[in-house]
Amino acid sequence: MTLADRVLRLLAEHPEGLTDAEIASALHVVHQHVNSCCRSLADKGQIVRDGFARPIRNRLPGEQALPPPAPEVKGGVERGEGLVQGEVVTWLVASGWSIGRVAETASRERGTDIVAERAGVRLHVEVKGFPSKSYADPRRAGEVKPTQPATQARHWFSAGLMKVLQLRQDYPQDAVALALPDRGTYRQLLATVDSTIRTMRLAVFLVRDDGSVEDRWPAS
Repeated sequence: MTLADRVLRLLAEHPEGLTDAEIASALHVVHQHVNSCCRSLADKGQIVRDGFARPIRNRLPGEQALPPPAPEVKGGVERGEGLVQGEVVTWLVASGWSIGRVAETASRERGTDIVAERAGVRLHVEVKGFPSKSYADPRRAGEVKPTQPATQARHWFSAGLMKVLQLRQDYPQDAVALALPDRGTYRQLLATVDSTIRTMRLAVFLVRDDGSVEDRWPAS
């Protein structure tokens, strides 16, 4: 779930409107990201930023339904990156982390997928999904991909592993994690690089279908 989706859901629960600061506090997100997100939503006409109030309050324009929950299968992906990302964010918040950044995965926004902080520790999370057998393009909905999901998942895993290694180099003092759907293919691949993961002090988050997370933190 994107930050925009989370903001819209929150505002649907507060018809009186909320300030940027109130949204940031409720969602455990940095104020600057909320401000940017709300401005973007207002430009698209999805929310109203009431300038008559100070500070500015954000509200939905009239009656507007909650955004639908992300489906299990969407866009040709069995466990989409956005879905996994949203579940990791929910789990992190429940675990006491404050969310500083949530990348817009749908638009392939560059940068770290999730940045969070807790007790003086900053955490950088790279998220990957798991592919399905169908195409994302609706014009090819009836076709089956020639590449098996497990084969494509190996490419995604390699890209994710490269990203967390880069994050480890860029942020040697911070915590770095790779978040993946809990699938046999990924468990097997993780086993092949277990010593590297431990040596590089990387955490792994395996996200189950029910949204729970198996977290593997490096030894202190």
